[in-house]
Order: sequence, then C-alpha cells, then structure tokens
Amino acid sequence: AGYCATQLGRIVTIFDDPSDETEMTEFKASVVAFEVQKNFASKFFSNKTVVKSLIDDTSGNLLDNLYLLLYVFTKNKKESEKTTRNIIKISIKLGMLQRGEKFSLEEKDCLIQIQKNLRAVAMTLISFYQVDFTYDRNFVIKYLTELETLLKNLISNHLTDKSVGRVEQIFGVVKTPEFLDSVYVPKKNSEMREIMGKVVSDLNSCLEAGIL
Repeated sequence: AGYCATQLGRIVTIFDDPSDETEMTEFKASVVAFEVQKNFASKFFSNKTVVKSLIDDTSGNLLDNLYLLLYVFTKNKKESEKTTRNIIKISIKLGMLQRGEKFSLEEKDCLIQIQKNLRAVAMTLISFYQVDFTYDRNFVIKYLTELETLLKNLISNHLTDKSVGRVEQIFGVVKTPEFLDSVYVPKKNSEMREIMGKVVSDLNSCLEAGIL
C-alpha cells in the first residue's frame, strides 16, 4: 500500500507541475539513436560493418541541445521530439547506407557536397552568433534550402517517401524566419539565445572533431 501511495504521489506531482524541467531534459539523443540504428540495421543489413554507433557523444550533446532549443521555441514536447528524432533518423540512415556501400559514384559526390554544405551552414551559424550585427536571415535560409534539396535528391533512390517527408518536416521548422530570428535577433528570445550558446559550443566541437 505504501508503494502504491508513493507512486500515486509521484503521478499527482507530475500533473500538478506540467512545466517541470524534466520535460525539457528527459529526451536523450543517444538512446533514440541506438534504437533507430538497431531497427534500420535489422531491416537492411546482414553483416556487422554497421554495428558501431553512428552518433558519438559530441553529436549526442549537439542533438540534445538542439532538442532544448526546439522545445523552448515550440513549447511543444511532442513536436520538438519529432523534429529531433527525424534528424537522428535521416543522419543514421545516411551513415548506414554509406557504410553499406549503397551509394553510386554520383551519389557519393552528392554526399560530399552535402557534407561541405553542412559544414558551411555550421560555420555560418557559429559566426552569426559570435559576431554582433552579422546575422543575415536570407543567407541562412538560402544555404538551408540548398541543403534540403541535396538531401532529398540523395535519399529519394534509397529511402521511402516517408523519409523524404521527414527531411521536409525538419527544414519546415529550422529554416523559418521566426525560428532563426528567435535565435539571432537580440532580446527577441533570451532563453533560446542562451541555449544557442551551447549549440554553438557543440558545433565547434563537432567541427574540431571532423564530425561536420
């Protein structure tokens, strides 16, 4: 009876305080990534070349902080998790297709271009955060739109329309003027600005480690 009462008390506490910070922090990219990788590997691969984790600690930290940024922006836990999960799913599926030697020479060139574009986007996001009055919304949107097109072209021959839809969902959030302005326009959203500082630190770590 005592155990039941304790559990009921915990449940009541959760519902009494829906703004509890645990809502923001309970999402863990590394856990999601492991599940996604395991499921995808069992469907598409029979060898062990894809067993090694595709999401390292540095990338995991970046994705965790990106989730927090999305959560503060949307005020919607489910939508923020959906966007972050979609990023993880697309990243892992691309990585596993590459490891499984599924890409043609032309597609490998496209992947190299995606990696260059992604690196350029990361460096631009860092620069706009660190150097005042340099933020150019249209410049970021242009780069992100190009990245979206490249990704959709690459995966369309290997993954389902659902995966293409995931790419569209991701960019449908992150390349919107409202989201970008909330991060970069001074005093527009101080909480997002603070979390973006962590994202920038993670992006720098990923660049230094050669992940991006």
